[in-house]
Amino acid sequence: MSARTVSTRRTATAVAGALLATGALLSVSACGAGQISQTANQVAAINGANQTFVDQKITLTDVHVLYPVSGSQGKLAFVLTNLNPQQGDKLKSITDEKGRAATISGDTTLTAGGSLYGTAPAGSNSKAAGITRLTVTVPVDSTWRPGLTSKLWFHLEKAGSLPIDVPIDAGAASASAAGITVTGGEHGGEHGSGEGSGH
Repeated sequence: MSARTVSTRRTATAVAGALLATGALLSVSACGAGQISQTANQVAAINGANQTFVDQKITLTDVHVLYPVSGSQGKLAFVLTNLNPQQGDKLKSITDEKGRAATISGDTTLTAGGSLYGTAPAGSNSKAAGITRLTVTVPVDSTWRPGLTSKLWFHLEKAGSLPIDVPIDAGAASASAAGITVTGGEHGGEHGSGEGSGH
């Protein structure tokens, strides 16, 4: 029962006051429960673009060009994950809207149920155990600006060409060992002002 619903009822003053107090108490309790539920399901915030290609059983996570950009090349961070536990794949190339290809160094084999990691953001462990790390740079020009996105295509041997709108990171964020850029705490409860708004 919301305070608004209670306040519009035509009841005696004493009854209305009691209902208002009860409604407010219930509202606070519900809000608190909602915050706990939200916290339990939150994950660390990240800077890049995320997309799941359901039919191809592929996900792209935290895809972004690292800041600062050096000359006409930008370092590309990403996590490319194969959701198929039985069939592997291979990253053949990455291209931009003008057909220009990224430079990729490293083993691009994507194992069944495995992941490939792009260039490590500053602060991450580029040699973390269990991580297949690639060094990837993409051509950048004046169209790559903080706050805007540019489309890239990830071309895989089996999954095909997967498009995603990619931002350029506007600032230096901390990074986890896996190379996921973390803008908040590792636990949902540390996401401050946005949580529980409106209650």
